[in-house]
Amino acid sequence: MLQEVIVKSAGLWIADSQEAYARAFMEYANLKENHLFQVRMCTREEQLIRALAEEEIEILLITAEWYPLCKERITRECVIFLSEGSLPSELRIYPAVYKYQSAENILREILYYYSEQCGEDFCLTGTRRDNKVIGVYSPVGGSGKTVFALTLGQVLAESKNVLYLNLEECSGLAELSGNSNWNLSDLIYFFRQKNSSFLYRLNSMVRKWDRLDYIPPCDSYMDFRQVAVDEWQKLLYWIRTRSDYDVVVLDLGNMAGHEPEILRQCDGIYVPAGQDLLSQAKLAQWQRYIQILDGVDVLEKLQVLELPSPGEKIGSEEELFALPRQTLGTYIRGLLRE
Repeated sequence: MLQEVIVKSAGLWIADSQEAYARAFMEYANLKENHLFQVRMCTREEQLIRALAEEEIEILLITAEWYPLCKERITRECVIFLSEGSLPSELRIYPAVYKYQSAENILREILYYYSEQCGEDFCLTGTRRDNKVIGVYSPVGGSGKTVFALTLGQVLAESKNVLYLNLEECSGLAELSGNSNWNLSDLIYFFRQKNSSFLYRLNSMVRKWDRLDYIPPCDSYMDFRQVAVDEWQKLLYWIRTRSDYDVVVLDLGNMAGHEPEILRQCDGIYVPAGQDLLSQAKLAQWQRYIQILDGVDVLEKLQVLELPSPGEKIGSEEELFALPRQTLGTYIRGLLRE
């Protein structure tokens, strides 16, 4: 019998004399959907001393000025300092996060340091049964596949916890999302290590596209080609069964003929394709190829789409963000109601 996934929330304490700052961070972190941390706060020195003596603190996010209060009491806690620009030399052996940045970025850095420094295990039992993997693929170039997949993810993210993964050799999204310390190549690397803190690693890499979560795609086609298809399958299975995402949207490119093996893991598959002669010929050829590979189960999941015309070409990221509120977003909401 399938059981719900249970993830243990790590006990994170923020210790800072600025009560408004500490409270805003605590409330933001505790409202996060993935909720990997249960955050509490200390805003007075005596509160910190009492918490260190009486509470179970797994992660301590603390202002440098209070370090003398806790340096003799810290035993196994993962200590991360809130930095306002620089730290005293004696504290530079500890990880630090810049205090005056977004709470989202601070949480991402904490997740990274926690997985790196503490290696704390997370408790998982059973397998999720209520989430979905939606594939978006097309054998037809210029079909609007990626624009559709991103807009689909954004529409779903209005009411669900959604992760978008781009499995293309050359997605172009790295140019749009800007520089990132980590991408999908790094996620695969950490997955190969079979470390118990992988869930924290994954969440430390997640970026936001409005409400949609995504992991920056591989920025090198050589890195992408070095990932075996069974590794992609195992990673997807792990995310599906052990993360708290309600939906994973897979934006698939050509994977050296291995698309059917990935598509088999999808609950539904959208295939954008034009109605012109060549587009339909390519689609028919691809469907025959799938059939030859004994992919009847894949064909049964396909929903071939003729996407509405976007009108003028998308010329900016702002226009891409706006698509859920325009014709394509309306079209997708209609699909999801069917």
